[in-house]
Amino acid sequence: MKRLLKFNITTVLSAVITVLFAVTAFAENGEIRYSNELTVSPLRIFFAVLVIIAFVALEIAVEKIREKRVKKRNGEIHRDK
Repeated sequence: MKRLLKFNITTVLSAVITVLFAVTAFAENGEIRYSNELTVSPLRIFFAVLVIIAFVALEIAVEKIREKRVKKRNGEIHRDK
């Protein structure tokens, strides 16, 4: 349950950050208008989604490694007593 909650929080925060960057890229300031051609290219969208997926996978992998280390450390403590 805790892992699912952490996964959901990570996913939502990644989506929020992506949307915030998109909003600033498309913001109209009325003075200088920039072409949005590069910001909406399918290649950029693909890499943004790929980065989010990689970040979530990395978080899960780090959590599993940490759990194994804690389990190993706790096992060593009990053997010493």
